[in-house]
Amino acid sequence: MSDIIQTPFQPQGPVARAFYENLDRVAMIMGPIGSAKTSTALMKIILWAQLQAPSPVDGVRYTKFAVVRDTYRNLSKTTLPSWHTWVPEKWGKKTGGGNEPAKHHIRFDLNPGGAPDIADVIVEFIGLGDNSVEVAMRGWEGTGAYINEADTMSPDVLTFLLGRVGRYPSKKHGGPTQYGVWLDMNAPDDENWTYDKFIENLPDGWAFYRQPGGLETGAENIHNLPPGYYTDQISGQPDWYIRRMVHNQFGYSRDGLPVFPEFNDSLHVAPDLKYIDGLPVVLGGDQGRTPAIIFGQQLPDSRWNIFHELCGIGIGAKGFGQLLAKEVHDVCPNAKITAWGDPAGGYKGDHDEMTWLQIMTKESGIRWRPAPLPSNAILPRLEAVRGPLTRLIDGKPGLMISSRCKKIRKGFNSGYKYQRIAQAGSTHRYSDVPAKNEFSHPHDGLQYLLLGGGEYAEVQGRKKTQNHIPAFSRASSSFDVFK
Repeated sequence: MSDIIQTPFQPQGPVARAFYENLDRVAMIMGPIGSAKTSTALMKIILWAQLQAPSPVDGVRYTKFAVVRDTYRNLSKTTLPSWHTWVPEKWGKKTGGGNEPAKHHIRFDLNPGGAPDIADVIVEFIGLGDNSVEVAMRGWEGTGAYINEADTMSPDVLTFLLGRVGRYPSKKHGGPTQYGVWLDMNAPDDENWTYDKFIENLPDGWAFYRQPGGLETGAENIHNLPPGYYTDQISGQPDWYIRRMVHNQFGYSRDGLPVFPEFNDSLHVAPDLKYIDGLPVVLGGDQGRTPAIIFGQQLPDSRWNIFHELCGIGIGAKGFGQLLAKEVHDVCPNAKITAWGDPAGGYKGDHDEMTWLQIMTKESGIRWRPAPLPSNAILPRLEAVRGPLTRLIDGKPGLMISSRCKKIRKGFNSGYKYQRIAQAGSTHRYSDVPAKNEFSHPHDGLQYLLLGGGEYAEVQGRKKTQNHIPAFSRASSSFDVFK
């Protein structure tokens, strides 16, 4: 079976290669259709088989893997043919298939023509169907497992498999050199479990790889696709399909329309975006019982970094102001700060002695002002975000979001939206203003931040001047919120 080694697999791009060579306990690759992610994930099996240490008993490298798909129909239609493109069915012994589990047992020599160096590999192909993963794979023990199209399955599949890998070969044969689970998927809706697990809350020791979209610079596997493949895929297709399957961007719930379709998660989000010491900080806040404050800095080249968010639930202005003081102390101590809030926060209620902005100023030690709007009109607020969002400065986005700003990020992807309005004979009618929800408050705060930071002047078509920037407050690093 030396044919496998004579025709080695080559990942079709740097992202695919990084995923292919990754040895972490869990690794995910997300890519557009046609990006060869399935072939790459399947051929990790052969790579891991070669990396397995020889048995101290007989010198054979023993491994066993599971390839798991949602149904046997999809397994037989797509996954198995992809496997046999690289590992022909005639090699080794193939059993099962169709509407039942399949097994392919192969042996190949890593050193043809020299001293034998045999890899013994068992690959079991399993479709879950209506069964739970526990029922479908009860008693299974292996070296590793590959979950194909992971977003179409339950998170329980990954949970269960993590408890079943690392059990083959036995201690007698030296145990597994490495073990783990790897997964692939097209970009999912951001309500899918994979978004939470691999985007928002990626555990330590897990890896996530995003391939470029099909029309992006650096798109992978292009030379193996027909000319104009991705352009043809766009023709006549709905927006949700183009976004996820071609552009490789996270999908959104179809009960609404994202306010900022210009947002591109792979372009506008940075995992290591942090406070830059010595650079002024601008805050934007929205009031209410679920208040939110967004932290940003404008770089010398006019680009914006949004590096932190503070969101509250059921908390009043006094408590939130105290919470902000502690947060500033922890996140950006001694920073020069300007703070802008909802213009409505500058007005007293019938029974209030102080406005929201006044209370925030008193409790946080930071002077709060109403954002510079003649009214709280929505259009200038949205344009204050859309301007830097669509701006490129020396090839870099005018607005960058830290991956730690989960509410802002998910709001951009789908949560901050125009709600669909039910209307007879139409499925494309939406509200005129963004829906009020858990994402609207942080996004309102972002709008006030950018308006106060100078984007209002940009919206009005005026050149920013120094008098648009008021005197700074300085957050004291010795402030104790508990005193």
